[in-house]
Amino acid sequence: MIRVRRRPRTEPADQGSMPMALLISLVAMVLSATLVPIVVGQITDTRTVSARTHALESSQTGINVALGQLRSAAIIDPDAEPDAAIAGDLEKLPPCEISGTASTGWGYRVTIVYNKLAADGRSKPTPQACPPNDVPVTADLIAIGGPTAAKPAAMFVQGDPDTRTIEATFTFKTTNANVSGGAIQLADTSPDRLCMDGASGGIKMEVCQSGGTSDQRFEYDKYLNLRLVGSVTALAPYGMCLDARPHVVKTPVRLQRCLGGRFPRQQWSLNDSSNFVSTPESPLEPGDTPGDLCINLVNPGAAGSDLELNYCGGVTNRQVFRSQPGVGAGMASADTGQLVNFKQFSRCLDVTNFDPNSSYMIVWFCKQTPRGRPGIPWNQQWTIPAAAADADTAEPGHIRTAGSGNPGYCLRSPGVTNQYVTMTQCDDSGALTDPYLTWTVYGSTGNYATSYRIVDSFGYCMTPTDLTVATPDTHSDGTAKVKVVVCDSSELQKWNAPADFNKPRVLTNTIER
Repeated sequence: MIRVRRRPRTEPADQGSMPMALLISLVAMVLSATLVPIVVGQITDTRTVSARTHALESSQTGINVALGQLRSAAIIDPDAEPDAAIAGDLEKLPPCEISGTASTGWGYRVTIVYNKLAADGRSKPTPQACPPNDVPVTADLIAIGGPTAAKPAAMFVQGDPDTRTIEATFTFKTTNANVSGGAIQLADTSPDRLCMDGASGGIKMEVCQSGGTSDQRFEYDKYLNLRLVGSVTALAPYGMCLDARPHVVKTPVRLQRCLGGRFPRQQWSLNDSSNFVSTPESPLEPGDTPGDLCINLVNPGAAGSDLELNYCGGVTNRQVFRSQPGVGAGMASADTGQLVNFKQFSRCLDVTNFDPNSSYMIVWFCKQTPRGRPGIPWNQQWTIPAAAADADTAEPGHIRTAGSGNPGYCLRSPGVTNQYVTMTQCDDSGALTDPYLTWTVYGSTGNYATSYRIVDSFGYCMTPTDLTVATPDTHSDGTAKVKVVVCDSSELQKWNAPADFNKPRVLTNTIER
């Protein structure tokens, strides 16, 4: 039997699927038309963000380049003592305009404005010519980063398309942040006061300039050198210092290259009469004069007078000097048993005129000897409680001094605010039975406000009177009296703080534009 295989019947297409396909196609077309501008916008935004990032990175590169050049503007002496092994060099400071390439297609332009110390030594630093002639204290940096396709980086100006700007202030590091320098003035009170002056390239006494000048700004460092601030050059990497040899009467005092350490010919000690005493060699060189010789004016009281070694004394127009606070504390510190005020940085706590019965104590010019503590007169040498880091670990005690033949005296608080600190006789047993004689000395507490204070049992802080007010409360020679007051964060209330205690960060006031 023959079978015939039939072919399967083909079903006709579903007539309802066609409208659905058309609908999907239409929706896809509509969505594509809607998404295209969104995607294009996102791509544009991404490109904009990327360009801003590149521009910001380029301006930051400019800041980094400028910082590197500022920090490397120095002379290095491998044979010098560690803390004097590097000195700034004005001639190596970078130019006031720097430009360069940050990455492919991107560059930077940096403008540097050098600022010098204001005339009054306290106001905001003022811009100076470029290249700078005076030692700058800060530099304002303005860095513009952007693409170099349209113009070279050296032609960038703030506000150019696709550019970013960073502004910052660089603070120059000095060896002693609290010593900006100051005038060394003759004690004579005649109308034309005279100050040490290095304008001539030597050292003379000239009429003191209002607000001070760089030629009359000196630093008294821990080696007992008297250095002209701003005198660092390639030929004088440590600056210029007062120098005298041989140690004989009539030897001229000259301004010579600083030797950078404890060299007797450049060491000057301040004695009880506020004379600067020359340091003899030990043993004396042949022909040297035994005994003390001090800086004297060749022509007492005369402007333009040279300086020479001669006998010490109390003649105010010849050999008695008054250093401004910014001159520095020399060797004075806790190591020498002295209490140096941070605000009046050339002054130390002092028993007035060696009289423990005085009605007030003063902060007088810090006395010095090359021997350190053993040579400091008793009226500035103190036994001081250990500096505490906080109230929990503090050990209150007496602040005591004792001289040859006297029984010893302790610092006495008045117990009420804005009254004078005095002295009273006490023994050295350490018994703390009298709250008026008990003090707590603080070191670094981790808090600026509470660090380096000396606090009495009543919670008041020891402070010298403020010399910057219109009518300061002073001793007869113009030095500040000592009181206790309500504690605050004032630098007047800080004692034996390190010189860089208030040193600002190297880079400050950073702003992006």
